[in-house]
Amino acid sequence: MVTRREFVRTFAMVSAGALVRAVPESVPRSYDFEPVRQHILQAIAKGDATGVAVAVARGGSIIWEEGFGWANRESGLKAAANTPFSLASISKPFTTTTLMILAAERKLDLDDPANKYLRQSKVQGPNGNPNAATLRRLGAHVGGLPSMFEWRFPSKAQYSPTAESLLRDYGRLAYPPGRCYEYGNIGYAVLGAVAANVARVDFGSLMTRRVLEPLALRDSFFGTNLERLKTSAARYDDSGKPIPYYTTSTPPSGELYASAHDLALFSLFNLKNDLGQRSPILDSRWIDELHKPVFVGHSGTATTFGWFSGQTKSGTQVVFKSGGQPGVATMLYMIPSENLACLALTNRSNGGDLAFGVCDQIMATILPQWSQPSESAGPPPSPLSFASPFIGEWGGMLSNGGANMPVRLEVKSGDWATLALGHKPAEKLSDLRAEETAFTAKAVGVIQSPDAIRSEATTLSLKLMPQNGKLIGRILAKSKDGGTALPYVLTLIRLATRRSSSGF
Repeated sequence: MVTRREFVRTFAMVSAGALVRAVPESVPRSYDFEPVRQHILQAIAKGDATGVAVAVARGGSIIWEEGFGWANRESGLKAAANTPFSLASISKPFTTTTLMILAAERKLDLDDPANKYLRQSKVQGPNGNPNAATLRRLGAHVGGLPSMFEWRFPSKAQYSPTAESLLRDYGRLAYPPGRCYEYGNIGYAVLGAVAANVARVDFGSLMTRRVLEPLALRDSFFGTNLERLKTSAARYDDSGKPIPYYTTSTPPSGELYASAHDLALFSLFNLKNDLGQRSPILDSRWIDELHKPVFVGHSGTATTFGWFSGQTKSGTQVVFKSGGQPGVATMLYMIPSENLACLALTNRSNGGDLAFGVCDQIMATILPQWSQPSESAGPPPSPLSFASPFIGEWGGMLSNGGANMPVRLEVKSGDWATLALGHKPAEKLSDLRAEETAFTAKAVGVIQSPDAIRSEATTLSLKLMPQNGKLIGRILAKSKDGGTALPYVLTLIRLATRRSSSGF
């Protein structure tokens, strides 16, 4: 006997327009996902989660999708499989898919410098060659631009930058393109500007017309569509308190909303399944280009054009992407050899462990040999050596965002260093680490930049590396609320070297 719940679910799947087909005989008709459901329900009952949506696709079909908890607790909106959630950085594969469509149409070349397609504001030096900052490298987080995140509430709309002004203020290279991994939202702002310039239409409209509509992703939209937000998942902080609606300064990097159902369909497209399109947006060759490694990290995990690619312990390839920002934690895994994908969407800042854990549990239910691939393409941190090339005194200027202030760095040993900003006294650095050839540390200080002062971004994170006798890199100024991380580029020259009789 078919229950009402089963009937409603079957009806919803059929009404999706033949995009979700019957499960082939070669694929098991059911898996026991009840432990996963209980895991999610317990997290909600304990107050560790607000809303959650999951989906699993196998063999060309969606075999499970469900929502749990509240999409918007204050308005009484429950989470469902078709509820749009903020994806955060899972927006990035949609952005690179948009670029790949233009590449397939020979309107741009991914290995061209981004500056070829930019107008007034372009990628600038001084710490690398701007012509080496190609579209492909920017999409794989190795374009040399620094990290950045900046939210904007409607009350501060006057400070929202255009792509042109963002590149003018923050588009300087911190590192030579291709040399090191640095997760970068600015690079995606560049990709969005390039696509808009080539197609002569704003980026949100371009993605909608070329990706969302052809794939029939009806519950997906760019986050500036205020009408659609009324039926979408709100964002909540770690304690479950609502976070007011905000946008970011780099929309192509993280402002897409999509339901679990739509994201499962997008996964099926990436796994090269026929979604019943009259004219597929990309053929197999170009999908392979999206997933092809661009930079391989220390762990073997690679960045691709929009995705990450790694392996389980048994050597099975996994293509994946996660997303996280205030009020959002999302995860998506795809295993091409198994035609398998699973995803979890949450609307809480601290939902990362739940999203990862749910996907891990789902994958283990289907594949007993499953193990999570390494999530990091960066090198592991290690103690700073006494023989480090960073030992000594260094000076230079801080740039970006209107900042133009002197900086003085002194590294005395592997566990003692100070930083002086402007004419302020030097402050001791903490958490000194080496990451292959890079030096990282943390500090507290005020950078004389309008954006840093307005957002009270006083927690500083350094990442520097040697180049031609200098130190190059950036300082990220972060706000306490987690809504801002502003990059300031450094080029330091050696002022003096001091070594004691103990060897440093």
